[in-house]
Amino acid sequence: MRVLHDALTAAPLTPIGQCGARSEVRRRLVNEDALRRLPPEVFAQPVDRPIVVTGLPRTGTTLLHGLLARHPVARAPLLWELMHPLARGPIARRRARWSVTCMARFYHAAVPVLRDLHPLAPGVPEECLFALPHHLGHLARTPMPGYRRWWEARPADDDYRHLRGYLQALQWRRPAQRWVLKSPFHLHHLDALLRVFPDATIVHTRRDPVRALTSWCQLVEAIRLLQNEPSDPAMIGPEWLDIWALAVQRSSAVRAAHPDRFVDVDHHRLADDPSGTAAEIWRGLDDAAGEVAPAPAARRPRRHPRTPREYGLDPAEVRARLSPR
Repeated sequence: MRVLHDALTAAPLTPIGQCGARSEVRRRLVNEDALRRLPPEVFAQPVDRPIVVTGLPRTGTTLLHGLLARHPVARAPLLWELMHPLARGPIARRRARWSVTCMARFYHAAVPVLRDLHPLAPGVPEECLFALPHHLGHLARTPMPGYRRWWEARPADDDYRHLRGYLQALQWRRPAQRWVLKSPFHLHHLDALLRVFPDATIVHTRRDPVRALTSWCQLVEAIRLLQNEPSDPAMIGPEWLDIWALAVQRSSAVRAAHPDRFVDVDHHRLADDPSGTAAEIWRGLDDAAGEVAPAPAARRPRRHPRTPREYGLDPAEVRARLSPR
């Protein structure tokens, strides 16, 4: 956490960004301390056969994550649980949900486009970034080249053991269910993920990488609008193209070594038949108990206000570096 703290402190953050960065580090340290105080039996629990949705960002991972979590035997961590994993009792849980509700309302009011790009709500499934101590999602807040070099060179096993501890704390004294997890940033360290969760199934979403990366740059631009000093949008694309190209390279090596652990999902198929796609995945996992609940009404397709080239991207280079291998 000191490495992350120092990188954020040196970054060109706005006052709001500085406040958010301090809160982020503080929350992680408080949760880490609380987890360490739990009795040993919490961490003796198995985390059986988790389903992990990943893929390049903006490829349908959020939609598919929510759909798979609608199965009767499934459970996905909710945003308020990820931010306050040890809130016990009705009063503590109400306070935790209200805290997250206030945070979401602030971000949606400050940058309204975030409500369309990635809306936040306390009671919906959310991705593992809120539990993983370190990930490159921190760079969506502000460029941190030193932190990025440090992160890319380190093993991530401890991060995934920490994530497993989060899940064990959340499932403690509750009926066992099959966890459904999600984050595009898992692509970078699928090797560590499979060492910590050796029976995991990786559900990998696929989409035209130019459309996916352009949409991701739009989200990063929106996040930085609030938290980072103004910068040229053309600098966003090359930075994240390098980050996701490394993710594709690393994940391709893991796929080659563990092909039986992967299930591919095409974005067009998912968009055309969301519930059918989720049901097909569950049938392939041999879980016949119950059916996937119907998908919620689809939102209108998003339009990108900028072109790939405005984000400093050459579409041919993007496809060459990010296409499936």
